[in-house]
Amino acid sequence: MRATELRISLSAIEENFRKIAEIVGPWVKCMAVVKADAYGHGLVPVARRLEKAGADMFAVAILEEAVQLRDAGVETPILVLGGVNPEDMREAVERNVSMAVYSEDALNALEEAAQALGTVADAHLKIDTGMSRLGVRGNKALKSLLKTWKDCPSVHMQGIFTHFADALGDPIFTRKQETEFLSAIERAQEAGFSPVAHISASDALINPAFRHDMVRPGIALYGYDSQIPGLKIAQKLVTRPVRVDWIRAGESVSYGRTFRSERDAKIMTLPIGYGDGYPRILGNRADVLIRGKRAPIVGRVCMDMLMADITDIPEAGMGDEVVLLGAQGEECIDAAELARHAETIPYEIVLGFSSRVRRVYRDDLQN
Repeated sequence: MRATELRISLSAIEENFRKIAEIVGPWVKCMAVVKADAYGHGLVPVARRLEKAGADMFAVAILEEAVQLRDAGVETPILVLGGVNPEDMREAVERNVSMAVYSEDALNALEEAAQALGTVADAHLKIDTGMSRLGVRGNKALKSLLKTWKDCPSVHMQGIFTHFADALGDPIFTRKQETEFLSAIERAQEAGFSPVAHISASDALINPAFRHDMVRPGIALYGYDSQIPGLKIAQKLVTRPVRVDWIRAGESVSYGRTFRSERDAKIMTLPIGYGDGYPRILGNRADVLIRGKRAPIVGRVCMDMLMADITDIPEAGMGDEVVLLGAQGEECIDAAELARHAETIPYEIVLGFSSRVRRVYRDDLQN
């Protein structure tokens, strides 16, 4: 077994959850977003930990994720944010999973499935207030959907929600979305429904005006959000070298010869590459940590390996643990730093590591 592994701290995720719950207060519910394998941290282990910590609901993107949680014994209510095809509604009802509903076809299919099973299904009405992705759009369409819902006694409107398009970057548009959402809530209440309202994901929940009845923390649970101080990073990516050797001044490293050393250099080869989800673009841009010091990645990242220049860390050698994401000593490389180098966002970094990177759950991620 190679030494490359992704260490994940469930205690850090739980602490982040408790911090968020403390910020929003006991009167606001918390729907923990665990879609995309809990942002790369492990769907089932994270959900089990947060269920014990008191999560009010879980949010997933697709029905398959909800089924996986139910098969693992998770009993907390689950919302599928993306909705499902009409033919899959029966599975959702059988699994006691709430659906996002934004069309009359989906609502009728859910009603039919619930009636066939002799039960009442839960659903959340999704409003499109400007994301232009999913949701019922416009007052005329909303009025028609609410009228149809009145004739669907087997579907309980458990919630109503929307999603901000640019919560941090465009306050005017964000306020416009909030205003449209408030109007939709009012229309639903006038039609006789009493749904739990939620709009705020991680970036917006810090604002009391946007909390409503429930918030949906996602990336903040895993340690990344510029608005919430003191969050703990929950991943640490480590490996050990497979070769350490010297090259002469003028020699190149890796494909394309994009790095040529200006000095005699000590090069460490590490068994991780873009086949593991470590972005290829980080070659000649990012660092790794060895003995608490930074060493630059030199040359292009290969599918299975990458190389670092450790000339300025003369004591480093074959037995050293190398950190590619996380802390070592006083230094730390977080997903935000890697994302800047990779010209992307931290989300893509933390959930991008492939299945061949071994996951190890270890609450203490310190040295």
